Amino acid sequence: MSFLRKSQLYFIFSFFALIIIGALLLWSPLVTNNGQSINFVDAVFTATSAVCVTGLTTVNTSGFNHFGQIIILMLIQLGAIGIMSLTSTIIFFVRQEMSISDKALMASASGGFPVKELKKLMIIVFLYTAAIEIAGIFILTIGFWGMTDNNIFQALYLATFHSISAFCNAGFSTFDDSLMRVNPLVKHTIGLLIILGGLGIYVIYDIWQFLRHRVRFRIYSRIVIGTTLFLIFGGAIAIKFMEWASEKYISFGDALFQSVTARTAGFNSVDITAFSAPTTIIMVILMIIGASPGSTGGGMKTTTAALVFLSIYNIFKGKTNVVVFKRTIPMPNILKAFTICFTFIGLTVIGATLLSFGGDFTLKDVVFEVVSALGTVGLSEGVTSRCSIYGKMILIIFMFLGRIGPFTFFLFLLSKEKDSNLRYPEEKIILG
Repeated sequence: MSFLRKSQLYFIFSFFALIIIGALLLWSPLVTNNGQSINFVDAVFTATSAVCVTGLTTVNTSGFNHFGQIIILMLIQLGAIGIMSLTSTIIFFVRQEMSISDKALMASASGGFPVKELKKLMIIVFLYTAAIEIAGIFILTIGFWGMTDNNIFQALYLATFHSISAFCNAGFSTFDDSLMRVNPLVKHTIGLLIILGGLGIYVIYDIWQFLRHRVRFRIYSRIVIGTTLFLIFGGAIAIKFMEWASEKYISFGDALFQSVTARTAGFNSVDITAFSAPTTIIMVILMIIGASPGSTGGGMKTTTAALVFLSIYNIFKGKTNVVVFKRTIPMPNILKAFTICFTFIGLTVIGATLLSFGGDFTLKDVVFEVVSALGTVGLSEGVTSRCSIYGKMILIIFMFLGRIGPFTFFLFLLSKEKDSNLRYPEEKIILG
């Protein structure tokens, strides 16, 4: 068995095992929801949603006793750290068996990231995670303490839960209406935590190198940061405009927050079921794109969306190569980006079709819910809470696919790469 095949199985099994352990703990008599034990399907659903940092729920998180909420929080943290660390530490798996070609393949998987720097990257990931979450807890404690009926200990508990949930892009909240009644300090702090958690480990490393040694950002990091800023502010403007055009009001602050949280976090500061159809389409697009590679977020990733867009843009300009910041992007990268993009679209169609058999739902409802599950977002228009066991199982599968899918699928594509000097004659195909 090749190193990449072992890596894929290790990656998948790690998350599967964590989900099973989490489900058994939530199913135990020690955990109650509104004073009663939850059934096994709901336990599996909640554990999957937590480990896959999605945020979709079939039972209210607020109903769990403190022990249950702490288990959910631990699953969120382990799931998020797992996706960030495994994508960087997987190179150390069965290290004694790695050949030179395996190392070259893994260097390719991490965008040419130097193998010798991976151990340092792991340390930076853990320090970065701890520093940001602790800072978030401190600020959110002040914010929650200022809310009615919250003493300092309640505020600290709420701050810890929401800081970890936000940084991990999980979207779990101890409030039934998510963040619709919180003050601006809490809302905007959570928004910033979501962004910092969604940047990805390689951008974090580049920022660290820049601060320490004034090393220039790699092209990858520039694409991620540029795409992230475009999606945040472009999404906010689009949401604000679409609601205005539909004669509905939303503040720019809430539009900005929903633009941020739609890309895999899953919190909401307004009632998203009241959004107009055009705004819902914008939200679906943001959910499909998601966060960046090696981050706590899901989706097909910002780099994939950027390469697809840049490829189309260059085609319209009559160029045959994709050039970014005076660098030519290799054609295999472009082809993989389109493959991942259309795979996500295909899975969305399949998931929406399957979920439509699980209840009397509209097309808009099932598409939104499947994209939310596949993109590990967690926003819901009420379908999840009304799903039958069949519908819940469909969403569990798609949450799992959305979490482990992008990286394992990329490893699969990588393992199929074959260099050959054989070239066949070209022949153009009629397209229009």
